[in-house]
Amino acid sequence: MKKRTLLSLLAIPIFLVATTFNSFSQESEKIKTKEVTAAVIDFLLRNPKTADKMKPHERVALDIIGDLLKTSGQREHEIEYATAGRSQLTINTTDGRQAQFVKDESGNIYLVFEGVIHPIAQEFIDQVRNIPTIENATLPAYNLGGLESKFNSPEEYEWLNYRPQKGGEYLSDIVKKFGVPASNIFYWTDVSGNWAWRSIKEKEKIWENRRKIRSSTNLAIGKYKNQISAVFSYKWHRDLNNDGAFDFNEFNQIKRTFYDDEDFNIGIKYQTEKGFTGNLEVKILEDNSGKLIWNEKIYLTLSNGGPMINGYNIPTGRFPVGVYLIHANLINDYSTTVSSKSERFEIIQNISKTAEKNY
Repeated sequence: MKKRTLLSLLAIPIFLVATTFNSFSQESEKIKTKEVTAAVIDFLLRNPKTADKMKPHERVALDIIGDLLKTSGQREHEIEYATAGRSQLTINTTDGRQAQFVKDESGNIYLVFEGVIHPIAQEFIDQVRNIPTIENATLPAYNLGGLESKFNSPEEYEWLNYRPQKGGEYLSDIVKKFGVPASNIFYWTDVSGNWAWRSIKEKEKIWENRRKIRSSTNLAIGKYKNQISAVFSYKWHRDLNNDGAFDFNEFNQIKRTFYDDEDFNIGIKYQTEKGFTGNLEVKILEDNSGKLIWNEKIYLTLSNGGPMINGYNIPTGRFPVGVYLIHANLINDYSTTVSSKSERFEIIQNISKTAEKNY
């Protein structure tokens, strides 16, 4: 068999990777697979030693975690075999293929997949062994790869056909009018005998201020679509690179489960077209009863257009122990909901702190 180093383990269920590492070390503590999943994903995406080497398709592969959580019963059965201290473990991938984890006499761990041996870095194994778990959590951990994809996904547009006013218009004026960059504007032209849309960026220097775009020119302008792209809960955020904006990696400890003695935040990523007026409405309801617990509206007045982020702080003790639904609506001035998105979080009792107080 061939032997090569492979850092990415995304071809197989990731939480089984973490479980296997723990089982080979014969740790007796019960493994909470969903929390391990989140921690491993977080490790892969945030640790520069792994994230910098990860290819785009490997990030996409993290989406398989959502499907794996639906079959957690079978996975728990496999974990039982893992915790028996076996030196070899065979698992099934989501597409029916098989992979083996093998530990040699020196304690090194290898993944054998489709005839290729992949040595697993010791630093990765040590990191996973030290992942903390949340014993009383009932909600699955976030698929951080999928959430980051939604957070960073290219803006979506609604296309508008437009002709400059009589006498022509400067490109800079059109950009200001619609609140879009010049790269969102295309013109209809003859290219070697074939008519096609071409980016106006090709002629931006000519049309910027020196010459007006004629009124006979057919333009296609991509306006920002009014939509909510992501709703998530997290511990804290900070503009670490001082650029005046928040990137995904500047939101820290993104998770669905919080103890009753900690505060946290809710983040809403959305975008609107230029000139949009309306409300961003955020509701929090009891998951079991549907009882409305919290409702807040922010009025958006003549938005400049483009992507935006709103954050809401939830102080300690605001909600009792339980599971809650976050529901966000983007509502225009005609009281029409143009976009919605929901997410869940839970508050659990911090048993360790309670025990310390009682002691």
